Amino acid sequence: MKRGLGLLAASSCLLYLVGCSTDAGNSEENVSSSAGKKTITIWTFADTHKQYYDEMKANYEKEHPDINIKIELLEFTAMFDKYTVIAQSGGKGAPDLIDVEQGAFPRYIKGDVPFEPLNPYMERDGLSEAIPKGRLDLYTVNDNVFGIEIAACVSALYYRKDIYDAAGIDVSKLKTWDAFMEASKPLIDKNTFILSGTEKDEGVFEQLLRQEGGDMVTKDGKIGFDTPTGIEVLQRIKDWKDQGLMSKSSPEGPQAWEAYTKGQFIAAFGPDWWAGQLVQNAPDLSGKWAAVPMPLGGPSSIPTTVNGGTGMALSKFSANKEEAWDFLKYTHLNTENIVSSFQIINLFPALTSAAVSPDLHKENATTKYFDGQDIASLYADLGTQAPSQNQAWWRSLIGKAWDKYEPDYQNGKMTPETFLGSVDKELQSLIDAEQARK
Repeated sequence: MKRGLGLLAASSCLLYLVGCSTDAGNSEENVSSSAGKKTITIWTFADTHKQYYDEMKANYEKEHPDINIKIELLEFTAMFDKYTVIAQSGGKGAPDLIDVEQGAFPRYIKGDVPFEPLNPYMERDGLSEAIPKGRLDLYTVNDNVFGIEIAACVSALYYRKDIYDAAGIDVSKLKTWDAFMEASKPLIDKNTFILSGTEKDEGVFEQLLRQEGGDMVTKDGKIGFDTPTGIEVLQRIKDWKDQGLMSKSSPEGPQAWEAYTKGQFIAAFGPDWWAGQLVQNAPDLSGKWAAVPMPLGGPSSIPTTVNGGTGMALSKFSANKEEAWDFLKYTHLNTENIVSSFQIINLFPALTSAAVSPDLHKENATTKYFDGQDIASLYADLGTQAPSQNQAWWRSLIGKAWDKYEPDYQNGKMTPETFLGSVDKELQSLIDAEQARK
């Protein structure tokens, strides 16, 4: 899950030792518990995912008394750094299963991939078509699937219905970004914004670029953002900031949700998991929010985008691969359980059978929060139009190239056109340098 614009990013603490302990992972000492049970260790970086896994653990262990499920919540960056070190040093201490955020996945796919290919398991169990290809492509290398996505990550526009209703504004009739922003102007001031922005535009840009039919990576694996569409999208973000419609920076963590609670931001766009975080972190706003399709931008625009994603991977170092795969199926490929994930943490299913389940439309914490709105129906409609996200081993280098020129761009020394051109060239240079190290 990437965050920005009200999509809160998993904070990047570079302290490797966070979350590390001598007994974590699938070491020889931990393969079995003292009671003779096999222990399946799972690493995740998302508290919401842990909530879901904890509930599944309780049910699974009742059904499988010979299995002990151990779930560990680690800090985002520390978890992936730790697994990288483990993979490079022979695998001792690796978990059986690990949540791999789609943006972190590229760091593992240049060379020997430290995960088990899941195609044979899916084919054997009749699950090859269970997840749409577009959601598996993020974790696929040379036709080998290395991760199973849990959420569709389809995005909507969320807005403070109480504020817009009081002003007599029907947001559902505002079909374009221009119309929505213009209608919203009377509701803001120098300390109140329509949207939360950040000092770094990459995350917001990436989402809006996909809404317009583009992507950071093209379908054939090329650099995809330095285009007329990319320039238009970046210019739109700049205009929103210059006009005070989007903030130029934003607090992080709990302070960000406090800003929403205080009404500093009256709208946001983001995927299902963003709405789930809103429900959990801004409870005082229950009943005050609504969701609609995203307003349209350019001529190729669609009313949604996708942002983020997390695929559960099976470590190639696991000593309990069959048992680990069985729990992965239980949490990610079981219709009833995946429907539960939506009810618990508002992850709209990537699993096709779950995405069409009538049980998604039952009242839950999210529908109550959104004043009875059947938000699952909105996600289902948008999901039929949602774009795919393209993957490449070098995708993690985009941020490094972007950061090199971001200060000059934000200080007005570069136009969107010259900025994207410079980032493109720098990224290609970084790719070439990596290739030369082979």
